[in-house]
Amino acid sequence: MASILIIDDDEGMCWALEKSLQSGGYRILTATSGREGLALFTDNLDDVKLILLDVSLNDMNGLDILKQVMQKSASIPVLIMTGYSSMSVALEAINRGAAGYLTKPFDMAGLREKVSVLLTENQV
Repeated sequence: MASILIIDDDEGMCWALEKSLQSGGYRILTATSGREGLALFTDNLDDVKLILLDVSLNDMNGLDILKQVMQKSASIPVLIMTGYSSMSVALEAINRGAAGYLTKPFDMAGLREKVSVLLTENQV
C-alpha cells in the first residue's frame, strides 16, 4: 500500500485530506509542522510515495522542506499546496523539483485524480 505524507499546519486540512485519500486505499501520514514532517519522511523513506506539502508552515518554509526532500529522494513526487496564489512561488516550487502546485481551496476529487496519476507515473 502506498503511503502519502501530508505536511500542513492546518489540522482541519490534514484531517480532510487524510479522509479523502484514505478512500483511495492509501496509507496516510500527517504532520502539522515542518520538523515533524521531515522526521516522518526520514523514518518512512522506503514507504512514502508522495508528499502533499503546504508552502506556509508555522515553523519552516515549505520550499526549504522541498529542497531537503529532493536531496534525500528526488524520485518522490511532491505536490505543493498554498492558500496564496503566487506565480513566483509556483515557478520556484517547480524549479526546485515539485511535481505540481495546488491553490487552496481545491477540489478533492481533482486532487485524488492527480494523486492517482502521479503514483501511477511513479509506478507505485
